[in-house]
Amino acid sequence: MNWETGLVLLAAILLPVLVLGMLPMQAVRLRLGALLAADTMSLAPVLANKLAVIVAPFTEAETLQYSDLTLASTNGLSPIALATGSQEVAIDPVSQAQILTLVPGAGTGFRWVTSGTFPPSITVYGFALIDNAGATLLGVVTLATPIVLSATGYQVEADPQMMTFVLQPLS
Repeated sequence: MNWETGLVLLAAILLPVLVLGMLPMQAVRLRLGALLAADTMSLAPVLANKLAVIVAPFTEAETLQYSDLTLASTNGLSPIALATGSQEVAIDPVSQAQILTLVPGAGTGFRWVTSGTFPPSITVYGFALIDNAGATLLGVVTLATPIVLSATGYQVEADPQMMTFVLQPLS
């Protein structure tokens, strides 16, 4: 090996260390889910967030906005409040992903039953996690197969609702 090759190898080893700075340890990285689950500005506000039924096609994207969705608000399909305070958090032992489970309000569950004068049909495409005021979209889930509700007394259920965070080692 000549000196030029040695210099290139040394730079390849040292440059990432010099540029990246301190590597957070797993103990820090795994606290992120717990902090988010208790965050009063997002998942654990004083006024409960809500889970709403989405009744028009949509495409999941991190940039999706509340105004991009059509949410049900009548016929037994009104948004359901989550429990106030911290949501549940755990770690999947196989993937090391962090799982945040959204906790429904006391005794409610995430279950809607159609009622009242019903239109010919409503198709459920997914669910949206929204803030209490119905202004901010916090998360969405798309159903693999949309569900058609065509009469009073039909049920759609969304238990449990979980957010999965695949936290790779930070660098």
